[in-house]
Amino acid sequence: MKLPAGWFILCAAMATACASAPGIDRPVPLDPGYAAREAAAGKPADRCGPEFISDRLPGPVVSLMGPPLDGPFRPVCARHDACYELREQTQAWCDARMRTEMIGICDAGRTQASAAAALCRLRAGVYAGLVDNSFGAYSYHGEPGGRIAAVEFAEASPGNVEICVTAGNQTPLLQEYVVELRAANGKRIDSEPGFGERNVRAGGSAFICVGTGGSPFWNLSRIKGPVEIVLLADDPDSLALRHDRIAVDRRTLDRAALGAR
Repeated sequence: MKLPAGWFILCAAMATACASAPGIDRPVPLDPGYAAREAAAGKPADRCGPEFISDRLPGPVVSLMGPPLDGPFRPVCARHDACYELREQTQAWCDARMRTEMIGICDAGRTQASAAAALCRLRAGVYAGLVDNSFGAYSYHGEPGGRIAAVEFAEASPGNVEICVTAGNQTPLLQEYVVELRAANGKRIDSEPGFGERNVRAGGSAFICVGTGGSPFWNLSRIKGPVEIVLLADDPDSLALRHDRIAVDRRTLDRAALGAR
């Protein structure tokens, strides 16, 4: 399970708080050909926790820190790393399989209502949650992408316009999207979501609306020409908090269409 180094403290805390006895590995059945290719893509050092533990720390330190982080899940994390490395399946597929296999280990040989199983499932959920996001996309690697699948006008207050976009993710990894409404001169009229981005898994879509209603300056009377709808995606290969958004699709709407609303 490849993670940025910044997640190490959280992983270590969970390993200490939610220690669980070794379980029985329950891998999801796979096509034999795919399973062989995935196994070949794996590395002996693959394990749970941040990638730097195996790659950059001395062997004795890895021997000390690795087992508490792995718990009963090391074979699952190793397959998850190999799945990301091979990239024949989407990030969402790799992540969902990891969660399923971890829960299988938690429930194997235990009563599902037992405290040990519940604690193990809690740990599994945290581990799965640490990769089912942009940090997992960073480890999976890939290109920013997406498309504006549909544009429609929504009902807005008098003198304003609201435009809703269906943003589709046709890439194999999770994307973080922002939609901007820009004037003809490139000035930004609105940006949504207002804080952060909208996470969209591979094959999924998000419905995001932008408009003039929330602006103290912009309204229909101030829009003199066409407007542009721009779909922006965070660069999956960057963990920068700012200035790493890339335009992946755009649509231009003429002023006449706006005025007809």
